[in-house]
Amino acid sequence: MRARTRIARLAGALAHWGTVNLAHRGGGNIPGAVALRVDPGLVGELAGGLSPRVVVTGTNGKTTTTGLLADALAAGGQGVVCNRAGNNMESGIAAALVLADTGEKDERRAGCFECDELYTVRVLPAARPNALVLLNLFRDQLDRYGEIDHTQDVIAEALRRSPETALVYNADDPLCAAIADRVDNPGLPFGIDEPTDLEADRISDSRFCARCNTGLEYEYVHYGQLGRYRCPACGWERPALAFAAVNVTLTCGGFEFDVEDRRGDAVVHHHVRTRYSGLYMVYNVMAALAGCLATGGDVARFQEVLDAYEPASGRGKVFSLAGGREVASNLAKNPTGFNRMIQQVRAEDGRYLALFLNDNDADGHDVSWIWDIDLERLRDLSDLRLVCVGGTRREDMAVRVKYAELGAEVVLVDGVLDAVGLLPEGEKLHAIANYTAFPPVVDDLQNGTCSTEPQKWGRSVASVAPAAPGAAPVALDRPLRIVHLYPDALNLYGDGGNIASLSKRCAWRGIPARVDQVLMGSELDLSDADVVLLGGGADRDQLAVCHELQRQREKLAAYVSDGGVLLAICGGYQLLGHSYMMGSEQVEGLHILDLETVAGDTRLIGNVAIESAVCATPIVGFENHAGRTLLGAGEKPLGRALVTGTGNNGEDGGEGVLHDGVVGTYLHGPILPKNPGVTDWLIARALARRGEAVELAPLNDALETAAHDVALRIATRR
Repeated sequence: MRARTRIARLAGALAHWGTVNLAHRGGGNIPGAVALRVDPGLVGELAGGLSPRVVVTGTNGKTTTTGLLADALAAGGQGVVCNRAGNNMESGIAAALVLADTGEKDERRAGCFECDELYTVRVLPAARPNALVLLNLFRDQLDRYGEIDHTQDVIAEALRRSPETALVYNADDPLCAAIADRVDNPGLPFGIDEPTDLEADRISDSRFCARCNTGLEYEYVHYGQLGRYRCPACGWERPALAFAAVNVTLTCGGFEFDVEDRRGDAVVHHHVRTRYSGLYMVYNVMAALAGCLATGGDVARFQEVLDAYEPASGRGKVFSLAGGREVASNLAKNPTGFNRMIQQVRAEDGRYLALFLNDNDADGHDVSWIWDIDLERLRDLSDLRLVCVGGTRREDMAVRVKYAELGAEVVLVDGVLDAVGLLPEGEKLHAIANYTAFPPVVDDLQNGTCSTEPQKWGRSVASVAPAAPGAAPVALDRPLRIVHLYPDALNLYGDGGNIASLSKRCAWRGIPARVDQVLMGSELDLSDADVVLLGGGADRDQLAVCHELQRQREKLAAYVSDGGVLLAICGGYQLLGHSYMMGSEQVEGLHILDLETVAGDTRLIGNVAIESAVCATPIVGFENHAGRTLLGAGEKPLGRALVTGTGNNGEDGGEGVLHDGVVGTYLHGPILPKNPGVTDWLIARALARRGEAVELAPLNDALETAAHDVALRIATRR
């Protein structure tokens, strides 16, 4: 070992001692960060003595899969160095290496490390692992990671810099398969090789071909974009599986399935039983088994390891409390993860639910993603009684629950024990929390310290949703037609919340309305449209929509010129102009509005607020865009930015565009649920265009106002 590395290890060990014994905090990343300052090459130097070396990355399931894989490697009798606590940046991996017991010189030790997706480009070239296990790619913390395309680029580059590393990847995810398609590393695809007959998620993160950008066709979908797919244009498809799960059966205690190792001439079968009911655990378990097989690990005791495994840091744990009460604690930090937890609540026919939402740095400050959670599926529960909401953005979560119309009482709480205090004896609470909200939930359940009395907001349907007493149903010759353009492609920023706001605020007033979706490949009919929504998406998806709309441009242009009401968000806003930038490429827009989007040096990211003539209160939302939009002389902005350096281009103080009945904006969050005044402006404008003299009855907007005020405080203190 180099002298510099020895000194770095000593410095890291001292930092760990001081952090634990003097600051009384967990060691975390600090020992690794200190050691790396002394020796930037420490990871490569210390990892080089480990064999085999495995790195696990992906959006969901990293900590669980890493723990399982480390236990499986250790079951063969060797020591394993692992960052089990989930500190998955380079400093966290360095800390695990620094603090590992050196053991005897002849001791054979393996390395198994969880790695943040964006840090693979630093860790792989240094550690040179035998295998990278790639679990899945879903949207997560868009204000930090950016679009999934960027994450794919980073992982692909990491693999190119470590060409001997085998890629063990989830081939059911076309976003993972696309990475394997781009690199020359040995590939070992795994997946579920049969339909599971589960409900597909309402939103997927991309179902477009990685080669030609045509919409993929699926033989079956498990959840999200995971399934068996094929491109009808170029023939790109899910690759042949090296490791395949078959005979997947849901039992009373979890799942049973067989993993077929198809690498050799003869198929080798491994039977697996899990104690977990979520299909995501089938993928995690299969990934751990595949990683073990790919690196020559002994899998003879894999089932024994699986039976003994307990998820880290209280994840998936059931706490038994006084009075026969139970609390199941679950971590979910993005729409796909949350939807998996919802499936578990449904499987148990839960009656009491607690949802905790934070927006700290580690969570991502943009909370739009909660509108892509399929909370509406909880309507199937036979007797859902209570939904508690907590965290720094609990008001946003309360609004989300309100619009899901679950029929349960909505209560704002300061902590999980407030929710427990409302739990009758003998009942079970399902607590779901995102990243930084989760540790306090577990700590409170372990320590038993109680918080303040919760604030009750009443039943979400009975007293929060309806219009003022006496509001009569509105008679229209036909329902208000709300058209959602291409939700199968443009769905990145919770646009379902904008549709929910429009449709629910009509329904609660007795205004008949219907929502029509126009999917990719469908003919566009706006002849009787009243409100049109054009949302935002990833670059590849937005380009596909641009091509789709260019051949039907005249229909949308005619609708706008006739005073049609249109809400265009982010990418949809850019599409309406003359051109926009996709990376370094200029893409021709629809030329419907006089505006142009050019490239910026940095992204404009954060909570923002604007003053607008559309409504009396400031409009709040979240922006995340690299483009700089410039309005033509005949266009006027939607509003004036209240935060310097935000808006269309960060310079002229304008945000969005207001063109007759068109509202174009970079604000999501999504924009309408927290800004009911904007929703009502769109509805009133649509009714007036039809010649309907309808006065919009007032609604109880207490929750919406609370969420708005939180967002406004955050925006104006930037």
